[in-house]
Amino acid sequence: MAGLQVLEATFGDRGFHVLGFYSNDFGKQGGSDAQIREVTKRYGVTYPQFAIAPVKGPSARPVFEWLLSHDNPGPKTSPMEPSWNFEKWLVSRTGEVIAAYGTRDYAGDDRDAPAFRDNPMVQAIEAALAG
Repeated sequence: MAGLQVLEATFGDRGFHVLGFYSNDFGKQGGSDAQIREVTKRYGVTYPQFAIAPVKGPSARPVFEWLLSHDNPGPKTSPMEPSWNFEKWLVSRTGEVIAAYGTRDYAGDDRDAPAFRDNPMVQAIEAALAG
């Protein structure tokens, strides 16, 4: 969550926003909306959080139906359907799905570090905001 919060803090004033969608689709993780609120509060998460709901299969929330109706733009190499937590999709201001990232894709949590600015995800966000 820290890395996603850093993205929100870095680019939020330019119109980029992280949206947190939670699901119990990935095994026996459990969790309730109240537990998620407590964890996100503890970690100082300020980006919008959505209630727990399916993100895959026939009961997937509509935003995921829409995301999954697109071809995979990369760099994620697995199918577009989420296979675990913290998968990410970059959507342009005009509604184009420009990138998909897997669970392990991470921009980092130090926006002042050269590795953060050089990260392909950060560069894709910068390009989308410039366009």
